[in-house]
Amino acid sequence: MSINHDVGIIEGVYDIALPKVPTSLHRWGRVVWLQDIEIGSQGRFLYIQDGQCSSTHLSRITNVIKATEYVEIHTENNIYKLRLLPVNPHS
Repeated sequence: MSINHDVGIIEGVYDIALPKVPTSLHRWGRVVWLQDIEIGSQGRFLYIQDGQCSSTHLSRITNVIKATEYVEIHTENNIYKLRLLPVNPHS
């Protein structure tokens, strides 16, 4: 499964070894564009900060669970939980 160009809000980041322990609180609530989200790859999140486009590079992706309204991305180090935002195809 490959996910590209979806937009989501980070609703949680957790340590892979302690999945109930929140981490990277500064990322929570950030709107991101998903790029190269595929098992075995090192995807990234693009986001706007202070008027500039920035990115977060992920460690190797080990699992992706996608539903209609959310996606959960497991990497070697973290679990990212994102709520997907609807995209207007006419904008």
